Amino acid sequence: MTTNQAILQRDGTEASFVAELKAKSAPELRCFMSGPWTASIFSPEAIEELYQILQQEEASSLDGTADDFVEMARD
Repeated sequence: MTTNQAILQRDGTEASFVAELKAKSAPELRCFMSGPWTASIFSPEAIEELYQILQQEEASSLDGTADDFVEMARD
């Protein structure tokens, strides 16, 4: 196997694993990302992409919580 083939195979595996992680809930993704070996199996670009997704999910869940709190206060 050439170096280029190995890189392409790793990129394909990484992409499929990242796609699976995107489907996880925010707590599951946060737990995975906090693992000490995450940086050793993913490229910096993949890690950045996953952190952006995590931040978006957490921000959207906080927005819903704030809306629920406002609704409760109106009751």
